[in-house]
Amino acid sequence: MSADLFDAVEAGPDEKPVRQTLCPKCRQPMRRISGKMGPFWGCTAFPECDARLYDRDGKPSETPDERYRCPVCTRPLARSDGGRKAGSEGSDSDTSGKKIYWYCLGYNKGCKVTLPDEDGHPAKAWRCPKCGHLLKQRKGRSGIFWGCSQYPLCQSSFPDQDGEPKLVKDEPGKKRRS
Repeated sequence: MSADLFDAVEAGPDEKPVRQTLCPKCRQPMRRISGKMGPFWGCTAFPECDARLYDRDGKPSETPDERYRCPVCTRPLARSDGGRKAGSEGSDSDTSGKKIYWYCLGYNKGCKVTLPDEDGHPAKAWRCPKCGHLLKQRKGRSGIFWGCSQYPLCQSSFPDQDGEPKLVKDEPGKKRRS
């Protein structure tokens, strides 16, 4: 990487210099911000400079992290606060029994997707190959399986393989029962 992309911060003789990402617009340092729709990088010269970059695994990026996109409609996901009232004490695992989750910002447009929170990120989700809605983990007579969230309209189901659906691809010459 070129040296002009980073600005060395003062460091002692035994310390390595800390590198900062510079703003693509004004060349000021960027900082990581935890926002309602997930972390992002903003310019330290805000409000004079409104440049923003996406966060990908703690580093700035021009492309969005797909973990913060709805798996059905691709609109952004927002993290709920678990229904806590302003000023109430508590951490992410709040004591009122309400769980923190992620929801699609396309709710008023008909997308009702909600995903559980896993260490500050939305949980992984899988789409039904038949209808495109989300698959849900269910418990049946013969054990755990994955079924379409639109059941009984869509009756697709898949076996569980280490907590993930085993999506079976059709082989040529074989018919699959639905």
